[in-house]
Amino acid sequence: MVRSSIEDGQDFFEYEPEGGYDIIVSNPPFTKKDEVLKRLCELGKPFAILLPLNSLQGVSRYEYFKQGIQLLSFDKRIAFHSPDSMDKYKRGASFATVYFCKDILPKDLIVEQLKEYEKPLQEGSETEERT
Repeated sequence: MVRSSIEDGQDFFEYEPEGGYDIIVSNPPFTKKDEVLKRLCELGKPFAILLPLNSLQGVSRYEYFKQGIQLLSFDKRIAFHSPDSMDKYKRGASFATVYFCKDILPKDLIVEQLKEYEKPLQEGSETEERT
């Protein structure tokens, strides 16, 4: 597994791991979804990215989605960590999110039960070992 992050000096729009990789999984900034989709198409790898469900519509995204897109949705809304609370996630997002996928899922639409678990996003947290 290769992990990259802008915090580590690896800009998604310029960086590509040495030695290759098979798939891209990301929770990109929603404000950059069009740029991210363009870059994903340039890279030509299978991907799964978490975006708001309403991202399905959009003139600029149509060009990417008409090439084939798969959706992985859940029975409830996904909870998110915030920069001011990396140890615990916040429930009750005001919008639905789904994984937009390319060449990963066995069919174009999959709806699953969301299984929750608490896992902090900061190293050294007392609950880090819990899965």
